[in-house]
Amino acid sequence: MQRTHASLRKKILSWLMPLMLLLILVDSTLLNRLAIGALEKELDADLHSSSEDITDYLKQSGIDGKDFELLENASRILLNDNVDKILFTVANENDALLSGDHNLFNITKNNTSKSKPYYYFFTEINHEKFRVIRSTFKVINSSGSHDINIQVAVTLNRRNALANKILIGIVVPQLLLVLVSFLIISISVKRGLAPLGELQNAVSKRSEKNLSPINLPNIPEEVSLVVNSVNQLMKQLQNLILGQNQFIADAAHQLRTPLAGAQAQLELAELESDPLKLKSILLKVHQSLDRLLHTINQLLVLAKSQPEAVSMIKMEPLDLNVISKEVASEMAPTAIQKNIDLGFEQSVVPAVIQGNAERLKELLYNLLDNAIRYTQNGGWVTLSIAVTDEDVELIVTDNGPGIKIADRDKIFDRFHRVIGSGQDGSGLGLAIVKEIANLHNADIFVSDKNTERGLQVTVSFNKLMVS
Repeated sequence: MQRTHASLRKKILSWLMPLMLLLILVDSTLLNRLAIGALEKELDADLHSSSEDITDYLKQSGIDGKDFELLENASRILLNDNVDKILFTVANENDALLSGDHNLFNITKNNTSKSKPYYYFFTEINHEKFRVIRSTFKVINSSGSHDINIQVAVTLNRRNALANKILIGIVVPQLLLVLVSFLIISISVKRGLAPLGELQNAVSKRSEKNLSPINLPNIPEEVSLVVNSVNQLMKQLQNLILGQNQFIADAAHQLRTPLAGAQAQLELAELESDPLKLKSILLKVHQSLDRLLHTINQLLVLAKSQPEAVSMIKMEPLDLNVISKEVASEMAPTAIQKNIDLGFEQSVVPAVIQGNAERLKELLYNLLDNAIRYTQNGGWVTLSIAVTDEDVELIVTDNGPGIKIADRDKIFDRFHRVIGSGQDGSGLGLAIVKEIANLHNADIFVSDKNTERGLQVTVSFNKLMVS
């Protein structure tokens, strides 16, 4: 029983969804970074604007003590914010605090950079994080030119709240996108695989007797390839079944005739009292049984030579000269009975092929039996082996009546007999030759070009190169 695997739909979804989630994660991260970067710039610009307000005030009012008192009062308006706490410091070039928050000044007084007119940094005051801008400008008054350092610090409440809103604004739509994408992909995969379900349904509803082609309109190319393969397989099965049914029907007919003849003769024998006539009847029974036995043996050989049996046949290197000489010797008595000159001509060099000795003997036996059977008394039959650069040819030539060109394509059909030959063979000899030749990937040629009359059958095998 075949093990059940995960469905193709689940496999496709299991491949696509992790990739989709990874893509969404990367996309969300990039969007969040871009949005946070833009937010940081905007909030830093606001912080810079607050620093500029203080700078403008000091440039206009001066840096005297009364001016700083006014600055303290003005800062409540300039730096007022409902969300964040805003601190500031004003220090001179000697890092002396002139105005502002002492805690901010003490923590950040060493955080200086003379190379930049202003810069940003983070700090922590009383366990609270701040974003700080530090800027430097010159003030010219009656006492001369002075460098003034201004710091403005703001807590991160607004910054964090906006960052959270941005994160939620990105993640929630992305999660909805994942959900919608999953639904769309799931529906698309289900519809895309629907033709496979139609194919499964079409095959499962068929009986073992229905091998007609499956016809599914409007199916994609990939499924069409599967359907075509299934149709091709069913066509081959149909041809195989038709061939087997025809073979069984023909074999039944061939077996029925000698059995019916033997039965009829035995019924006559039961009624006959004359010993001479009884002996004649029993002789006819014996002939019918001989013919039946021959037909059965031929059917068994043919069954063992079917293409389905090729995996059970042992192939090995062998010399066709040796097998041919052995079979020719065995067939010599049969040829002598008809006063036929049976000759054998082996090749000069070894005729080595890859084959099965038992099957090749059957092939040779049937070729020679067919030639001897249809050659007239006093004729000749020659078995010869020829070796070329690529092939090994087994050639059986006779000077019998030959076969008309129009009938030569039929002589390898099962149960075919040449009309008017006067022979009562099984009609399976050359069919067996064809099947055995196919098992050895050999080609068969029928001609009469080398004889004035008669027939020449050539079986061409692939030559096995030996070192």
